[in-house]
Amino acid sequence: MYKLGIIYDNRQEHEQAVQWLTKGADAGLPRAMFNLAVCLDAREGVAAPDHSLAAGWYRRAANEGHGGAADNLSG
Repeated sequence: MYKLGIIYDNRQEHEQAVQWLTKGADAGLPRAMFNLAVCLDAREGVAAPDHSLAAGWYRRAANEGHGGAADNLSG
């Protein structure tokens, strides 16, 4: 799920990326949580940025040990 999300993101197919990253995040994959949060922050694959939802995914990823997510929360 995470890898498919990254493949779609690299292809600039952001809506598909968000769909797959959401599945990965819901399954508990910290990297998917982090990358979904980045998409939500940057308005990639979503209609409008959702910073509060992104912060929630950053927080969950940080709680799972993702260092980049912790950095994004503190910065």
